[in-house]
Amino acid sequence: MKILLINTFYYPKFVGGAEISVQVLAEGLVDRGHDVYVLCFGPEESVYKVNGVVVISILQKNIYSTYFEKKRSKLQKTVHHLIDSINPFYGITLANILAKIQPDVVHTNNIQGFSPMIWPVIKFLKYPVVHTIRDYYLLCHRNNMYNNNCVCEKLCADCNATHQIKKLFLPFPDSVIGISDFVLSKHDKLFPAKTSRSVIYNGVKFNSRPGRVTDEKPSNDKMLTLGYLGRISPDKGAGYLVDELLACSERTRKGVRVLMAGNGDTDYVNALKLLTANLNVQFVGVVKPNEFLKLIDVLIVPSLWMEPFGRTVIEALAAGVPVCIAESGGLTELHDEKCTWLFKTDVRCLTSLIEKIAADKELVANKRLHSVNYAKKFQQKYYVENYDNVYRELLIAKTREQF
Repeated sequence: MKILLINTFYYPKFVGGAEISVQVLAEGLVDRGHDVYVLCFGPEESVYKVNGVVVISILQKNIYSTYFEKKRSKLQKTVHHLIDSINPFYGITLANILAKIQPDVVHTNNIQGFSPMIWPVIKFLKYPVVHTIRDYYLLCHRNNMYNNNCVCEKLCADCNATHQIKKLFLPFPDSVIGISDFVLSKHDKLFPAKTSRSVIYNGVKFNSRPGRVTDEKPSNDKMLTLGYLGRISPDKGAGYLVDELLACSERTRKGVRVLMAGNGDTDYVNALKLLTANLNVQFVGVVKPNEFLKLIDVLIVPSLWMEPFGRTVIEALAAGVPVCIAESGGLTELHDEKCTWLFKTDVRCLTSLIEKIAADKELVANKRLHSVNYAKKFQQKYYVENYDNVYRELLIAKTREQF
């Protein structure tokens, strides 16, 4: 089978979990014997191959490219988002790529930059379309439904304006997949009843030797290392985590250290560094997740926005690291009492949990022993097989329509 995956970015450009999830899928499909192509944006037009996947990189056609992370004026952003809601400038390019590849199925993922306008082009050329909802782009042009330090209960005026344009294209995908029940439910009423719907959780590659699994009995005298992994920003809960750490007792502060991995707005990160000057908190910058997870005992995911899934949770569990999970969006679907903790993002809720964990390291060790087994249901092979089945069902349906 020939499969064309479309995603805003692909290796070596990583912005969030979507790029990793699409790469895991693409390489897993290659392992199953499929011919896999990825269409994405890059700094220049090029074609290259990564682990058997043919990557077609094109330039973004808008007033600026989101590939380059630069500050933009409000006017620039407004014009960019309006164009991005109904961008007509990829039609010929996409048609030429489809003519050369002639895929059996086209699978779109994050389409910010491409806009939903690519769907009617693909359907006009009679290719089946699968779309995976990995964020809130179809609702909110900021992608996260989080603004002014709070979750958006409804669409603001500017997001609603772009959403009304995008709605015009929602009848075109044949199959829509959510990466959690939560994110699918947020979009469910947008698509026609005839559109196939399903949930496929993201998958992870397993290391043969997870770094943190051990039968060693914990010592209450040993320093407990907590970790934060991801973009350092308000919506990800970085500031909330710092506030909760500051409220911990002196005894707990002396018994734990915190490693914060990732990057963010320089002024924001510097402000957090000032707040934590008297705490045992280290900002370690961008690191490889597998290497980082070897350094910590517990991962904390304090997201305040409605996380569609939470890839870092599964990556940590697969590495034998138990996780403290915020009750936010799709994160709750990853909770299991044997290997995770679930907490509300109210004031002092995380503080209480950190105090509890710091005082009972044997509990940490017990959860650690169950982490890998729980994470196995998110293995790459199941993730890829589920998508393979969706593609095959679409092809069968297409064949039936021809007779």
